[in-house]
Amino acid sequence: MNRRFTKFFAILCLGLLLFSFGFAKTNVPNDTVVIAADTGIFITMDPGMVYEVLPGKIVDALYAKIVELEAHGDTLVPVPRLAEKWEISEDAMTYTFTMRKGLKFANGDPLNANDAVWSIKRSMKLTSSSKWLIESVGITEDNVDQTVKLIDDYTFTMKFDKPYASNIILGILTNQFASVVNRKQVEPHMSGDDLGQKWLDDNSAGAGAYVLQKWERNNQIVLVANPYYVEGQPKIRRIVVRDVPEAANQRLMVEKGDADVAWNVTGTMLKEMAANKELRIVRVPGHGNEYLAMNASWGPLKDPKVRLAVKYSINYDEIIDILLDGNALKVQGFVSKGYFGYVADNPFYQDIPKAKKLLAEAGYPNGFEVELMTSTANPRPAQAEKIQADLAKVGIKANIVIVQASQMYTKYRERGQQMVIAGWGNDYPDADNLAHAHANYKANQLAWRNAWEDEFAANLTIEAQFEKDPVRRELMYKILTDYWFLNGPFAMLYQTVETWPVRNELKGFEQAAIGYGMLFDFTKLYK
Repeated sequence: MNRRFTKFFAILCLGLLLFSFGFAKTNVPNDTVVIAADTGIFITMDPGMVYEVLPGKIVDALYAKIVELEAHGDTLVPVPRLAEKWEISEDAMTYTFTMRKGLKFANGDPLNANDAVWSIKRSMKLTSSSKWLIESVGITEDNVDQTVKLIDDYTFTMKFDKPYASNIILGILTNQFASVVNRKQVEPHMSGDDLGQKWLDDNSAGAGAYVLQKWERNNQIVLVANPYYVEGQPKIRRIVVRDVPEAANQRLMVEKGDADVAWNVTGTMLKEMAANKELRIVRVPGHGNEYLAMNASWGPLKDPKVRLAVKYSINYDEIIDILLDGNALKVQGFVSKGYFGYVADNPFYQDIPKAKKLLAEAGYPNGFEVELMTSTANPRPAQAEKIQADLAKVGIKANIVIVQASQMYTKYRERGQQMVIAGWGNDYPDADNLAHAHANYKANQLAWRNAWEDEFAANLTIEAQFEKDPVRRELMYKILTDYWFLNGPFAMLYQTVETWPVRNELKGFEQAAIGYGMLFDFTKLYK
């Protein structure tokens, strides 16, 4: 009798154990997505004020815009969302937006052009972190009443200061400051001249795919589906972002099935998780690049042949494959993959004889000594050591100086560097955003910091900014990139990559995340 009981008890325990393993796969309901993330970066849910990446993507889920980004293949393209269409004046300076009829905010209030105009003006009156983008094309707090005008309930116009290419204007309008806010819902919560900012820090009043149900700081953020969303109610009805500061705990939650995705797992931990058959590792192009820059006003680096020799000294594949475990894209142009104007050519590779020949032609057959500065942020110290070793092969002695980022950028902005390893982030998915930084010294950004005062590159950058024909404009960026390869002061090391461990039950993550940094479309997710 005891043996039978013991056998029964063992089978029961085994069953419970198997059940518990099966249950680990279904801890999260099918209509819910749980994200494990460090939410310490979250400050506000106000679309006029948010700027950080993950908070910005959550805010994007809460608010709809006149124009939004969509992934068409590998390219991010501005498309009408709350707008039905837009028309551009003959002088390319005035845009007329026509709104869709029958739109509603998440609380059921009607939405029309009045709300769009009020929302843009509201953002211009706030100390918004992203409004500089629209200021860069001529709309400011001082002139917004003259440049953004309501025509009727379904039509409004925006007038810009110059005839910029439409992809630039529309790309800028996909940023958070252009989110449409429910004025009727916000006005009762306004205090003084804060335009409802304090209330919107912790609440939502939008027309996005989701509504902010609650935000318990340092605990969780809960979004629920908006039944009135213009694209239809999303398949995932509830999104929960749990505050999990430690990456190791995020990993544990995903592996146990308590979360669908971890947001801050990288490096060795990510590599280990790739062996788990219940998970998959999702990788998408990031919206930043890492580069080695050379001060074109310093010593040997004044000579384009020396700069080319440096570019041919570096083993780019080893940086990506060994230092970064393959978590980067080999992109050597200044335009990121996924952007209008991207050039797929990667002309540089480690060619020691060629690099030595170029140095000899420039008058440096035995190389030279140079200071290589970078910050303490990983993986920059390791990248500096790798590049130091590569340069040594052609006789260039690079003395590494590692400082805090604040010190590095202070010196960099004063043109005090010789060589520097740094990175650059992007603000809208168009070549213009990056050409000004890397090729136009008149923009006082990276080209200027590296004293590359090249008139051809600067003028072509400016000319392309106003070219109406997209085919001709794309060709202009190809010409500029080829010229930049040969003459510019940058060796582009790689384009960043975003990575996540995702449970197999969660589908559509690859499509949702394809533009992360610029775009994360929660409506693509399903189970």
